[in-house]
Parts: sequence; C-alpha cells; structure tokens
Amino acid sequence: MLPLGFAQVENITPFGIVIEAILWIAGATAFVAFCRPSNKRNVNIYLIVSSAALAIGYSALVHYDSQLSWWLFAPVLIGLAQLAVVLQREKKLTADRLVLMMILLGVAARYSYCLMHDYTQMQHDMGVFLGDIGHAGYISYWYENGFTLPEFDVTRYWQFYHPPLHHILMAGLLHFFTDFFGMPFDTAKEAIQILPMLYSALCMVVCRSIFRRVGLKGGGLAAAMLIVCFYPTFIIWSGAYNNDILTTLLMLLAILWTLKWAEKPTLLRILPIALCVGCGMMSKLSAWMVAPAIAMVFLWVFIRNIRKPLRFIGQYAAFGAVCAPLALWWGVRNLIKFEIPLTYVPDPNLSVMSVEDTPVLQRLFDFSFAQLSYPFEAFTMYGAPYNEYNPLMGLIKTSLFDEYNEDLTFAPLMTVFVVLALVLTVLSVAGYLIMLFKKHDGMDVMTKLFFTVILLTILISYYAFCFQFPYVCTENIRYCIPVIPILAMGFGFGIQLLKKKKTAA
Repeated sequence: MLPLGFAQVENITPFGIVIEAILWIAGATAFVAFCRPSNKRNVNIYLIVSSAALAIGYSALVHYDSQLSWWLFAPVLIGLAQLAVVLQREKKLTADRLVLMMILLGVAARYSYCLMHDYTQMQHDMGVFLGDIGHAGYISYWYENGFTLPEFDVTRYWQFYHPPLHHILMAGLLHFFTDFFGMPFDTAKEAIQILPMLYSALCMVVCRSIFRRVGLKGGGLAAAMLIVCFYPTFIIWSGAYNNDILTTLLMLLAILWTLKWAEKPTLLRILPIALCVGCGMMSKLSAWMVAPAIAMVFLWVFIRNIRKPLRFIGQYAAFGAVCAPLALWWGVRNLIKFEIPLTYVPDPNLSVMSVEDTPVLQRLFDFSFAQLSYPFEAFTMYGAPYNEYNPLMGLIKTSLFDEYNEDLTFAPLMTVFVVLALVLTVLSVAGYLIMLFKKHDGMDVMTKLFFTVILLTILISYYAFCFQFPYVCTENIRYCIPVIPILAMGFGFGIQLLKKKKTAA
C-alpha cells in the first residue's frame, strides 16, 4: 500500500489502483498456498476473488472521492475478517495470528491517516519547507546542504537545536524521491510522511516482541497489542514530521535488546542497545530516559556474575565506545563552538499559554468535571474557557486528539472518549501493579524493576518539564509515548490473570 498514494490522497492514480489489486490477489493466494486455511476449493477461490474485488472497488472509490480515504483500511478490515472467519471455523485462529491481523490493520489505519492529512495538519513546530524555521526548515537545511554541518549558532533558528538524525533521514528520502524518482518537490514533501508512518508501524512489531518476551500470550497478548495498534497516539504520530516517533521506536528497540541481553549477555547483544540509545539521542536528546533502567540491568547482571568481571567490563566498555559518541557528538560540538548547554531547551515564553500562576496542588490533584467537559487540550487563545493546567489531563487528552481543538460539535462524544481513556489508564495501572506483585513466566524481579524504572523516569521527567516550563504546550503525550506500551503490557497481564482465574473456576 505504501507507494500508491505517496502519503496524499490526491496522488492516487489508476495505475496505483491496479497495483493494489494485484497485491491483494497475490496476498490472498499466498495465504491459501502457505497457510492452508481450508481444504475446500470453493472457500479458497472465494478468498482470492473477494479480496481482488474489495481492492479494486474500494481503491476506485477512493480515487474518485477523497473523503473515502478515511475508510481506505476497510478492504483490509473486511479481508482480514474473512480470513479470521475461515481460521476460526478451521480452529486455527490462534492469538499470534490474531495479533498479526491487528498489526496489518494498524498499518492500514496509519496509511489512511497519512493520506487524509497533509504536512501542515496535526503537526508540532512545523515551520515551512525551503525556509529556516521549524522541523520542515530543518529538513530543508539538510536537503540543501547534504551532510555539511551548520556553521552558525543553531539556537538562532527555531527547532534547529535538535540532534539531526531524524531530519537527515527525512532529507535523504526527499532527495531520493526528487533526484532518483523524478518526483515534483511538492509531491515529495508529502511522500516523506511515509517514513514516520513506517516508524509507527515498526513500533507495533517491536512491542509484540517485547510483550511475548516478558510472558504475555493468548488473550493478554491480544489485549496489549490492541492498544498499541489502535490507540490514537500511534496513529496521529505516524504522520508527524518531527522526531518524536523515531525516538520512540529507538527507545522501544533499546528496551527489547536489553531484555535479550539480560537473557544471554554477549557482546553481539549489547552493541544493538548502544546503537539504539545512541541513535535515539542523535534523533532527540530525551531518548536518555531509557538509560537509567539499562544501567540498572547492567549493574544487576554484573553483580550476579561478579566472579567473571572482565567479561562484562569489556562489554560495558564497548557499549560506551559506541553509544557515547553517537549520543553526545552533536551537543558537545555545539557546546564547544557556540557555548550552547548540552541540555538546552528553548523557552517559548508565551504568556498566553502560561499556567505558572496556577497553584501546584491544583495542577497535580485537581480532576474536576470542568476539565472533562472540555475534551480537547484547553488553550484560551483558541477559545477554551481555561488553559490546561493538569499535566495528567493533558496527557490523556493529547493522547486522543493531540492539540486538535477546533470542532466542538461532537464535544459530548469526545468527553466520553476521554472518560474511557481515563478508565483504560486506571485498569492498565492496576494490571501493571498486579504484574509487579505476582509471579509470571518470563518476568523476574530484575525485569519488573527495569520497566518500573523506565516508567518512573519518563513520568518524573515529564512532570519536571511541565513545571520548569509551565505552558499548555508542554503537557503533551509526545513527551511520554513509551508509557503507552508499558501500561498496555500491564493491561495485558491483567486480562491474562482474569482468564486464568476464569479457567481455574
């Protein structure tokens, strides 16, 4: 599906429709050939023909009516429902296959979102392409200058202070589309939205590996993956041009490889951790938040193997030799050349978004209904009755709608979604606590502490950030995205425990 619309619905062509139909036919045929869902010839022919008809029909409709791209994932949904029915009747619908279907549908949902939103919508600090402000301007700098490092104080240009990995990759893809593919620049700047979409899709795959490694299975695994695949945050950020979703992916990969290394501590398993943390911090400095938990695991394993210290000292030295240069070269260079602090973050200094006069206790503990009655993150400059002041409410609201707050027609329904998100959060926290205090296969004390340290580090850092920069815009889920899969894991363990109790009864 990825190349057919180049992340913009207006780019879908009849040729793309034909390609999509061919892909659907090939996919249905491959499923029949390799998964053998049924021995009945009529069922197999039905799967192939109906999949082709769905692909052609829906693709043609989308081509002639752009609003239908909201439902571009419909053929994927219906096609997977077909396969699920067949597998269920054959008693072959396992949790792992169900999760795989969720991931495929999650990819379709992300693609549909990217088609409907161009690069100016639902973005943060975007700026303009071929300009010198915002993330678009930063991408344009690397597009125009290649790998030439800036010889100017990067704090002079809005958002240019960020480490450059994400923006270099986006600029590289922009070059590929324009120089090698012959794509017009206006089309190409939309098409590179495919890259963050890929990052968001890969987050699903990485989370599945993490969940399975810690002992989630069956209904618990499916419940946790349902959140990761379809929670609005990951869909919204699949279209983002800033560096948050790549940073999230690299943090999740660092978590996965740390679990693998703890299971079998070898040099070949510690180096991917170094690469993930280093490249994560080369995309955005906040990737450091997985480092304390990783250090805890390193210390735990070292103490457990204290009689063989040289083996681990060598591994830790190799880790530092790879991770530190990747993580710190940009900040050290700016510190030396321009005297920019390593932890520099610009203060927006916008009094219209300030909540510094709100008492601390009110910001921490006020959960009055008035905050629920306005379901979007509240900005008085956009007509809200107050500025959002509660960091937790800011997390919940932006996890659903980001900073969208224009249409209040369906505000009561949106309030229901906020309440449901709060209930899901409470259930996930309860499940996480159950996970901590009950014994599980694949989840020893060290692993439980590992996830808890990550969770606390992210949340403490987030609250500190909200009070250091007391503005509405700092109360956003983009500073805490890895919290979602960790709490989803807790929700999955809660479901798993309930199923065990039900089975035992």
